[in-house]
Amino acid sequence: MIYIIGAGGVGSFLAPTMCMLVGNKNITLIDGDTLEAKNLNRQLFDEHMIGNNKAEALATRYNCNSIPEWYSESLMAHKPSDWLIGVVDNHIARLAILRSCDRFGCRAILAANEVHSSEAYVFLPSWEGTRLDPRIMYPEIVTDHSNDPRAAAIGCTGEAQKANVQLVTANFMAAALAAHLYVVWAMESPKLERETIEFLPHKLVNNLTKNEHYKVGTLT
Repeated sequence: MIYIIGAGGVGSFLAPTMCMLVGNKNITLIDGDTLEAKNLNRQLFDEHMIGNNKAEALATRYNCNSIPEWYSESLMAHKPSDWLIGVVDNHIARLAILRSCDRFGCRAILAANEVHSSEAYVFLPSWEGTRLDPRIMYPEIVTDHSNDPRAAAIGCTGEAQKANVQLVTANFMAAALAAHLYVVWAMESPKLERETIEFLPHKLVNNLTKNEHYKVGTLT
């Protein structure tokens, strides 16, 4: 099963792509957020969905599964064959995803974006504690507890998004980078020789002036 954690700006673009790629019954959307009118300028929803849970609204549109809750380590058990695709805007959820991978041996892709830039990176259980672990690349994932979507004082998009409005193009690109990494690691890498894996990208970045990829076997 593929769990898309976050059904907002990035998740709303990623969901239809992944449904076409692997089949809608293999997709479960997870999000505890409610759609508001202010989300419509950069998220793939219709006006009649306002007031509905985002995960349920998208699941109805694309005939996939949904869990209308915020993701946490205690939410559910996973299988090693599961993929957790985190398209969230806070480190609390990212850390929960990575810890679930540690616990259950499943794999993850995390995607994020700012106003114009987007990035996505993959995590395999064997990378825990290495330079390929997002917690090593971005230590703030472990230490930053701000912007918790479960806190009653935080609105629909969170304080971080209010201060850093994202363009729809950045949401779209982050979804594309995440989907590309899924194709590389879930669909193609099992066919490759071990030596070839070193040349695969574990991280992809796009901004206004360039695209970057970071290979498993090198720092660039």
